Amino acid sequence: MKYGRYFLAQLKRIKKLLPEMLCLSVLFFGVTFFVGKTLITGSDYEAGKIKYRIGIMGKEEESFIDMGIFLLESFDDSKYMMELVKYTDFEEAKSDLYDGTLSALCEIPAGFYDSINYLSNDLSIKYYTAAGSRGVTGVFMDEITGIISDYIVYSEAGILSLYDYLDYKGASAEMQNEAVDKLFMSYMSTLLGRGNLVTVKTLGISNGLSTYGYYFTGLTLFLMSVLSFAGISFFIKKNMTLDKLAHSKGIAVPGQIAADFVAYFLCNVVCVTILMVPIFKMLKAKLLEIPEFFTTENAFLFKFYGNVLVAMVLICMFELLIFEVLEGTVNKVIFSFTIILSCAYVSGYLYPASFFPESISKVGRLLPTGVAMTFLSSFLTMKGRESATLWLMGYVVAIFVVLCLVRTKKINK
Repeated sequence: MKYGRYFLAQLKRIKKLLPEMLCLSVLFFGVTFFVGKTLITGSDYEAGKIKYRIGIMGKEEESFIDMGIFLLESFDDSKYMMELVKYTDFEEAKSDLYDGTLSALCEIPAGFYDSINYLSNDLSIKYYTAAGSRGVTGVFMDEITGIISDYIVYSEAGILSLYDYLDYKGASAEMQNEAVDKLFMSYMSTLLGRGNLVTVKTLGISNGLSTYGYYFTGLTLFLMSVLSFAGISFFIKKNMTLDKLAHSKGIAVPGQIAADFVAYFLCNVVCVTILMVPIFKMLKAKLLEIPEFFTTENAFLFKFYGNVLVAMVLICMFELLIFEVLEGTVNKVIFSFTIILSCAYVSGYLYPASFFPESISKVGRLLPTGVAMTFLSSFLTMKGRESATLWLMGYVVAIFVVLCLVRTKKINK
């Protein structure tokens, strides 16, 4: 009975905060929904909605530029991810590059075609990117220029070798030109038809999830993480008087921790459940289309909801530990905010963990927030469920033990 009375007392405390938590939850939901829409819209490249715009700077009289652009846009697979824009004014092209209208600019010098035609290689294409654009676009363009350079060098080597061989065999000039033309066309067929040499399969942006599935999972967990700030006054204590009193009445520390956790968890369940209703309605109405939700039957949605609550157990336990360790109102407000958001960020709630350096990415996966992400992702991909579940259960038990040790130390002061 004494444990029940203590639990009811904690439940009444946090129940007073429920209206405030609900209002802030709706506000957080709106902000999170906006962030999610922005992130997913910014990732539309995967769906083929966004192309890299590459500027081509060259002289009007060099018609081979127009022919090259026509071939690439008509026959090459790069047409699905690149848009080539021809410029004749370098200042205009540079201005568009600085404004972000262009991803990169390639300047083809006058006489470049003749340089290639006569195999002199005395001129080179200049490649420009704006300062600070060394992201995916920079790496992508480096690869393109590297491929083109290698292709020109090795194809020229092949043509020269063929000339030498035919000349050694005493072939006439007409036969040499015919053979070189065939070799050149073979090179062009290979280059333009390289898409048939491989099969591209998208495995997912991270954790085996699609872009939409990944951000939906990450932002769902992010929303649960920030809910703690709505009920932060539940964790603010001026001293340990009540905890010491409860302990003197025979309520052991594990019982106190369990009661605090369950009361806090149930309040979060109410908030999350209310927010899940419009999300599920949008899924059913196809206003929110996520590939991993191959069905919107109630049974599947309830299973997902159940897994969300399981992941929330770990997040709530982790937040309880943060608030228990920190002392002082200012510390609980400022440092808890910093710690929780930092953990959510490096765990890939807002950006895939693959965007971070490998060392940070590994740390993010090992944090409680990262384990929660892996667990919820494993439900949608149906891969690694056993491992993810064991990690989550292990963390919950470990955090509970640490919480008991910290509370015991504070009571015995």
